[in-house]
Amino acid sequence: MYTHHTCHQEHFAEKCPETYIIATGSLFGIIVHRETQYSFPVGKVEIVHLFPLDFEEYLWAQDKSVWTQGIRECFGQVRPFPAHREALALYREYLMVGGLPAAVNSWLANNDFSELRATQRNLAALYSADMGMYLEDLDASRARAIWSSIPRQLARELNKKFKLSDIQSGARQHQFEAPFTWLVNAGLVSRHHQVTSGETPFEPRGDGSFFKAYLLDVGLLSSQMGIRPDVFLDASGYGQIAAGFRGALTENYVKQSLDVNEVESYYWNSGNKAEIDFLIQDACMHVVPIEVKSADNVQSKSLKVFREKYNPPLSIRLSATNLGKANGLLTVPLYAAFCITDSNSELDGRQFHTLR
Repeated sequence: MYTHHTCHQEHFAEKCPETYIIATGSLFGIIVHRETQYSFPVGKVEIVHLFPLDFEEYLWAQDKSVWTQGIRECFGQVRPFPAHREALALYREYLMVGGLPAAVNSWLANNDFSELRATQRNLAALYSADMGMYLEDLDASRARAIWSSIPRQLARELNKKFKLSDIQSGARQHQFEAPFTWLVNAGLVSRHHQVTSGETPFEPRGDGSFFKAYLLDVGLLSSQMGIRPDVFLDASGYGQIAAGFRGALTENYVKQSLDVNEVESYYWNSGNKAEIDFLIQDACMHVVPIEVKSADNVQSKSLKVFREKYNPPLSIRLSATNLGKANGLLTVPLYAAFCITDSNSELDGRQFHTLR
């Protein structure tokens, strides 16, 4: 590198402030901490986290930026989106393709589901191989076991809490904590913690061992689950797929959407009585419960139980239903999940009473 000879690397920012450097690497933070000869230049680096394409970016890739503008405008004005059916169809397609650039490029170039799945299987194999490069053998083996167990644990129709016993009989938390942390830090897995109550500030239950685990990309998840895209996207075939699998894909998609917008989220469980998939907080630290439905069947007692217990000013239901509002409930179609941030005017405490 040319500038290395003119400026000592430890004083680069001081001696060459006019020069900007962009460094990329999916495991950069992990490697810097592992290698003792490197020191991190605190205060001199701006870190930008990159994620797989969310649904908005997927529409951009489909040359449908006009659609994303329309969805955002309808969300801001809380009025139905005119191309609702078409947007839902593209959303379901996105669940199969996901947002990993190689998978998106494969789909756009070939429009072939077999090619798409081959690309996704190859990506999954490369991620698995990376674990062997950066972890000791035992931790790599445990990381792969965690990675491969997440799809089947999410597919459980009831109680999707991550269970070590599903990986290995007699497994202990301390044995898997290091490889799990590596997967999270590498951006391959997200942990979604359960909270003790529906009030802010959120407090993870117990020692943080109660959580769900999601993959970095919903397309990769659908591939790991062995779901055939042609069946999933067929009107009659969709109903043949078990509800647990459909729900898992939808939840992973929502978690991915919130992560892209850097919205911290948790989930709430009240024994066997009720569960709210996502809790976020607005700029005023009000709790906003988000109930997720994979279709347009929106009947559920969980949100009713939560609202009666905690009386949140605003609640959100994500489903296949078009945009609307009534009695403090904001109905949002699943394809508009990318609009949800913790600073939306729609989620601002000043707006709550108008939604009742």
